[in-house]
Amino acid sequence: MEHLLKRQYVDSEDDYRSWENTIEEQREQINILLSESPSLKPYLESVFSDCYRYPLKKVTRNYPSVSFPQNCPFTSDILDQD
Repeated sequence: MEHLLKRQYVDSEDDYRSWENTIEEQREQINILLSESPSLKPYLESVFSDCYRYPLKKVTRNYPSVSFPQNCPFTSDILDQD
């Protein structure tokens, strides 16, 4: 989520490709885990928005001039996007 937040809210075009690569790799890793253990999907959906606190704290600290949403702007469907 950290890189999703940076990509969506931080204006730093020089970093976009790196963030997008990380997002793509992490999506792939999560989807592999879910395909190996489909029973994890309901758990992921139940904790997804709660997992937002840590990346929010980190990006807020690293980018104090950027206004990030306090509530998670993503759903677990974000894992299926390209």
